[in-house]
Amino acid sequence: MASVFSPLTKNIGIDLGTCTTQVYVEGRGIIFSEPSVVATDERNQKVVAVGKRAEALFAQSPETVKIHRPLVNGVIADYSVTRTLLNYILGKVVRTVQRMRVMLGVPAIASDVEKRAVMEALFRAGAKEAYLIETGAAAAIGTGLPVFEPMGNMVVDMGGGTTNIAVLSLGGIVISKSVHSGGLDLNEALKEHLRTVYAVVTDDATIEEMKVYNGSAVLPLENRNYYFTGRSLDDGLEKEVTVQAGEIYEVMGRPLLKILELIRRTLRQTPPELAADIMEHGIVLTGGGSLLKGTEQLISQETGVPVLIASDPDKAVARGAGTALKRREQLHSLVQGVESIYKRRF
Repeated sequence: MASVFSPLTKNIGIDLGTCTTQVYVEGRGIIFSEPSVVATDERNQKVVAVGKRAEALFAQSPETVKIHRPLVNGVIADYSVTRTLLNYILGKVVRTVQRMRVMLGVPAIASDVEKRAVMEALFRAGAKEAYLIETGAAAAIGTGLPVFEPMGNMVVDMGGGTTNIAVLSLGGIVISKSVHSGGLDLNEALKEHLRTVYAVVTDDATIEEMKVYNGSAVLPLENRNYYFTGRSLDDGLEKEVTVQAGEIYEVMGRPLLKILELIRRTLRQTPPELAADIMEHGIVLTGGGSLLKGTEQLISQETGVPVLIASDPDKAVARGAGTALKRREQLHSLVQGVESIYKRRF
């Protein structure tokens, strides 16, 4: 049997996101970033593609291909599809027969049943050792925050389906919270606005582009226009629509309120001495949702706390999971193994 220090062991950190999956391999960094989707052929229900290929195939043949997202709000919604996705991921990142030691990030609100489902999917996909870590803690480690120091560190990870918040100190979690709100909620709010105001629908790629190009968490200085063509709900024909930046700002404000309220609640519950550290050093934002223009400005205005966006914020969780795996003895209070999850079954 190979020792834990065997060169044949691959240490892998995974951020299995609702929208995108990122994979970190020790010594190589982030080597995988693809959509968290699986495509099946509707005629025979067989899996035909995963990740980028699944999205491309769906765009080519939407009549016969169906897209499945194995995760909803950051937790497993379809076990068999999740297994397929993990098999594909681990097959891509490990080319030879090696031991795979895997650490995967899960939301703070994930139940023991959901955690066991993730563990079982990892083992069935070929992992020899599997561990879980809360997404907020992984994000903090991935950004290089001094989590071992006797000071308060606060991170807000804004993912596609879930926002995770963690306050850490002395190598442990002081407060950890999650809310089912993220980048997908912003997209859904835009879709609903287009349906109700303009009676038009459009594809996900256009919605995402609209959000990136014209979206803002704060009132935009320039009320520029975004032009696109959608399908009219009245007659089914193509319809040209113009949406202004100020309009998008108002639409996206509603989903962002849920995240702001969770941040405020977390700050209120943080012990005073740690809250003072956070007031001095600031809140760190991670996750793809943090890239929405003005997000750090909005949070700082509403909380009175300095806010900064981490470098490569969308990669922080995977990088942190991989780092925590390497230092799991030091971070034992943050890492959950098979025994700690399964012993609570009874």
